Parts: sequence; structure tokens; C-alpha cells
Amino acid sequence: MRRLVPALLVLVAVTRPAAAAPRTVRQIVEEATVRLASGCSGAVAERADLIVTALHCVTGRESVGVRFAGGEERTARVAATDAAADQAVLLLAEPAPTAPLRIVRRRQIPGTVLYYFGHPDRVAFQTARLDRIGQCPSLPLLQDALFTSIHGKPGDSGAPLVNGEGAIVGLVHGGAACHIATPASTLLALVARVSH
Repeated sequence: MRRLVPALLVLVAVTRPAAAAPRTVRQIVEEATVRLASGCSGAVAERADLIVTALHCVTGRESVGVRFAGGEERTARVAATDAAADQAVLLLAEPAPTAPLRIVRRRQIPGTVLYYFGHPDRVAFQTARLDRIGQCPSLPLLQDALFTSIHGKPGDSGAPLVNGEGAIVGLVHGGAACHIATPASTLLALVARVSH
């Protein structure tokens, strides 16, 4: 006699939280870009308590007000400057409420696709390219200025120019003689001075 064993099929639904979608380059840069009270831009970089910007945005100041993407405002102290590269590093008393952008360690090559958000008070996200590296009369002591295809506006100075991974390759400078960005190499050296 055959023995019949009823089969009971139980379906168990395993509920997993939905994986967060990877952040786009635009989101990464937008979250890390800050507005300075001087009217310029900057970015949280390398460490959550450091902000990088153009030196001409903080010239003559010991500190400057900073507004983050979420609207929070703080004051940052000017901690290190490089006049030849028109770069400055600002130090916050407490970490910023956003993740810092990394600064690239390798020199970029002409033709590289870059991204740029600009001043936080307006939507200006752009895809650009690195056209060449050279000297600009606006910063005659800087031999490796980044000439790009970005279309900057007043207030964009100090904004980060990033690669496809969202890492800073330079900071927007502008200038009367040519529209350039200052390079990551000098920015890294400046951040190292603050970090030691």
C-alpha cells in the first residue's frame, strides 16, 4: 500500500531593505559644494573639517561664513594659502554634515571628461573636458593651470572640477586673461600643510 504524504509548500518572503541607488557624480558634487559668505564657492575635501576654495575668495579674511547644501551655516578659519596657485584651505571647528570629496593624486590628461556644479545658488551642472595644461597670464607662477571647456559665471570661483569618480581635479579660477582651473597637485600640498 502506498503511503501518501501530503506535501506542504511554504513560501517565505524574505524582506530586505532596498539597496540604495548609487549616487551620481552630480549628487556627490552638489552635496559637497558650499557657498561662502564672500559670494564664492568651495567644497568639503579630503576631510570633513576641511574646505577648499580659491584664495581670491578669502583674501584679507581670517575666517569666512560657509553654507552647506542642506542649509546649515558655520564659520571656517583660513588655515593655509597658496598665492601662486590661488588656492586656500579653510578649517572648520567641527566636521561638515557631508562627505568630503577626494582630491586626485595623478595628473589628468587633455581630453579627460570632467564635471562641474558651480555656485550652489544656481543649477549649473556641466560636463566639460580638459583641453590642455599650461600657463595663464592671470596666474603667471602656476605652470600647470587646467584649461577647460566650462562656462563659469561670477561666484563660481573655488568650485570643484571633478572627474568621473567625483574626485577633485581642480578648482575654478576664472581670470581676466583666460578661463582656467587650478590643479589638484598644489591643492594636495596645501591640504597636507593643514593636516600635519
